[in-house]
Amino acid sequence: MPENGSPESEKSVSWTEDAQALLRKVPFFIRKNVEKEAEEYVRTNSLPKVDASVIARIKSSKTERSEEPAQVPAVEESPVAVAAAPPEPSPEPALPISAAAERSVNGQGETRVSSNRPDEGGQRVNEVALSKDFSSFSLFRLDPAWRKLHPTEMGHGKREFHEIVKSYSNQISVFSYCLVGLNGTGDLLLWRTGTSLEVLQEMTGKMLSTFFGRYLVTEKNYMGYLTQQNSRAIFTPNKSRFVHVKPIVMSPEWHQLAPFIRTVIEKETRDIAARFPTIRLTTMASYGLDESDFVLILESDSPEQLVEFNNAFQGGQVYRYISSSQRGITAISRSVSDILDLLGG
Repeated sequence: MPENGSPESEKSVSWTEDAQALLRKVPFFIRKNVEKEAEEYVRTNSLPKVDASVIARIKSSKTERSEEPAQVPAVEESPVAVAAAPPEPSPEPALPISAAAERSVNGQGETRVSSNRPDEGGQRVNEVALSKDFSSFSLFRLDPAWRKLHPTEMGHGKREFHEIVKSYSNQISVFSYCLVGLNGTGDLLLWRTGTSLEVLQEMTGKMLSTFFGRYLVTEKNYMGYLTQQNSRAIFTPNKSRFVHVKPIVMSPEWHQLAPFIRTVIEKETRDIAARFPTIRLTTMASYGLDESDFVLILESDSPEQLVEFNNAFQGGQVYRYISSSQRGITAISRSVSDILDLLGG
């Protein structure tokens, strides 16, 4: 693809601006190969154009081919696992629920957290490469004035909003939840996961610029990233009926505890999580991106299990070291079209 955005190929292939920007970030010595593979991929799959997701997929496949797992040294699991650790080493220990989050309680053995800690000689130990997915929980409240509009206007607004959401399905994993009748602070919760913060921001802007979006107020927005080990696929939520989202801020006292004391508390937290095998627990790291340190995400088909888990978690020793924790929000999984119908029109 030349700098002017016109690909040089036997068959003309159009490129989006996002794809052009990503291509320019590819090292010059493999840029032509990536360009050629992207256009070939689009022709083979009969896609309308090369977008950001195509470039990301090709870059990911090249990374996978370049990795050599045999050269990765074996590292003994530490009881102090870092929950969705930041890319650079942080002097602050992480949330003690992390070891439970590693098991995910989903039966798939997926490891979503890893640590990058020094060995006994003080040298940094390289661990298995992680694929990081940025994730966002956006809670929207609908202005009551929406329900006073003419049905024709409402129908147009809902279709426009729904089309925007669907248009990003090839770049972002979007799951929708409804809070109508459950929580007075909001009506619509979107859990979106992708590899680009810019795309997440762009999608939000386009949603709010629709006719329906003019009546939405963003009540909460939890931002962070998920880390997946041995996987290049975008993180996908379970198809559970309920989701519970809880932001957490650890107190300074937690970081001042002796390591052996934190180990005991972490073991207790892991034991609590193990008592709820029907709940899938995922940890999202937010420090540096949002006000909280972490966000706990609980997925379950049983609201009773969510209540029991939170009661058990609150009774654990770790809870006394959480300086600021909202009680969290619970929502029911529904399609976007169903939620829009529930909101009137």
